[in-house]
This record gives sequence, structure tokens and C-alpha cells, in this order.
Amino acid sequence: MSLEYRGTTVDVEPPDIGFQAAFGFYLGLTVGGSVVLAGVLAGATTATLLGAFPTVVTAVTIAGHLLARRARGLPERIGRARRWRFGCYLPAIAFAAAALAPRVISLEATSRYYLAAVGFAVVLGVAALGLERLCRNRFVEAVTADEPAAVWTYRPAGLLARGVVWFPLAVFVLAGGAASVAAGSPVGLLWIAIGVLVVAWIWFDVEGSARGKKYGGKRYSADTSSASDAQWGELRAHERGIRYDRGRASKLVPWESVSGVELIDDELVLQRRFRTLRCDREAIDDPEAALEAIQRLRARARAAEI
Repeated sequence: MSLEYRGTTVDVEPPDIGFQAAFGFYLGLTVGGSVVLAGVLAGATTATLLGAFPTVVTAVTIAGHLLARRARGLPERIGRARRWRFGCYLPAIAFAAAALAPRVISLEATSRYYLAAVGFAVVLGVAALGLERLCRNRFVEAVTADEPAAVWTYRPAGLLARGVVWFPLAVFVLAGGAASVAAGSPVGLLWIAIGVLVVAWIWFDVEGSARGKKYGGKRYSADTSSASDAQWGELRAHERGIRYDRGRASKLVPWESVSGVELIDDELVLQRRFRTLRCDREAIDDPEAALEAIQRLRARARAAEI
């Protein structure tokens, strides 16, 4: 099967066993969580719910596995567009909305209801994060099958790029949620869930470099001298854009989103509308060659658009 991407046709492989299992389990959790929440509202006993949940999850997981095996090109299509990747989070958002619903509408909610809604919002949020990253990786691999014109180590320049913001934010959200729960507000459970999702996002995003090494301690250190030694993976210049490999995560920055490239004293800068990539020049073996390859590929991409 072929995948259309920016006017070109890309051949895709059948979904592998990893995607089939992840997709099936994700569907199983979604349906199983819905059954549990509906059962709580209907007044079902805890024993009944505990017996029904694994049965439903198993049945739907098997069905989802079989469905994913037949859906050739599905992971690449999900990973291609941000709106499709966002769709992976809709079940988690729905459960989070269900946790807030008793404050908006007249709904008698028990502690079991809040526990089920918040618990499945967290579990499905983490599952969606893993599925979304998996699909994006499959898409990036499909559209960057060509040999890269240049490969260099990515070590970001600048304090904010080193990620000293996200970890304190996660701690703040978790602490605020815990304080809210201690004050007797069940909404604090939702803030704790959000904090857990932020931590999960950080873990998935920075678990390792392309060489399998972990740099979490350096990334979140306030000592910028030690953080500057951390390598955040590799950047590869391909026909369709810059591929960013970091641990088990891959991203694609298409040439259309790169507005300019310049090599200054201590940085190789790839200018973008929202998030400019600033690469520490010292981490690049041959920055001049990397710049030349980037400019050549950008010129070729612009010529293809005309």
C-alpha cells in the first residue's frame, strides 16, 4: 500500500506486531474503562466490575489486534498529521471531562466514580502517548527511507532548550493536586493525573539518546555547564526534511517549515515559525558540510514546489 505525503507516494509496510498489540490494548482499555464507568453509574457492585473489566479488555484487545493487522498503512496515517495524533488522546480527555461533569451538571458522583474517571484518564493518557509516539515513529521511518545527506549530533543551545522548565512544572502540578486532595476537593485528583501525564511525556521524550544512553539527570540539572554536555540524539538531513532521532522517538521537520538556516559562531540555527532548532556547533563534527547539505536539500525542495 502507498501513502500520499506532500505530493509524493511512499510505500508502507504492513503494521508490525508491536503496533497491532498497542492498538488492540488501547482499544481494550478504552472500551473496558467505558464499561466500568457506566457500571458505576448503574450501581453495579465492585466485584461485578472487577470480573467484567478483564473480560471486556481481553475481547476488545483481540478484536483490535485483528483489525490493526488488516489495516495496512494505519500507523503511518495516524502519525502523519497532528490532528490524527491528537485523536489518540480523545478517550483520555473524555474521562477527564467525566471527572469534572458532577461540578457542572446534576450528577450524583461517588468516590468510586471519581476513582474510575480519573484513573482511566491517566491510564488512557499514558497509553495514548505511547501509541501516538509509535505511530509518529512509523511515519517518519516511512518517509525518510533515503540515505541522509548529513548526520550530526544534536546538542541544543540555550537554557530553555535544555528542558529546565518541564520538570519543575510537573512537580508544581503534582504538589498542587496533592494539596487540593488534602483540602477535600476531588478535582485535585485530576491535577495529579495531569502531573502524571507530564512526567510520562518527559520520560517518553528523554528516556535515551540515539546511542541508548540516559541523560535525564543532566537535562534537569540547574547547572547549565553539566547540561551543555548532554547529547539529545541525532539530526539527519533527508529529502523530505530534518529527521530528529532521540532514543525511541523520531520526529520530522519538513523543509516547508524551515524558514532559514545560518551558521554563527557557536550555533547552527534552523529557523522555524514556533520552535527554532539551535544546535551547539561544538557537537557537530563538520558544521560547514552540514550547512551545505541542508541548503542543497532546501533548494531542491523549493524547486520541487514550483
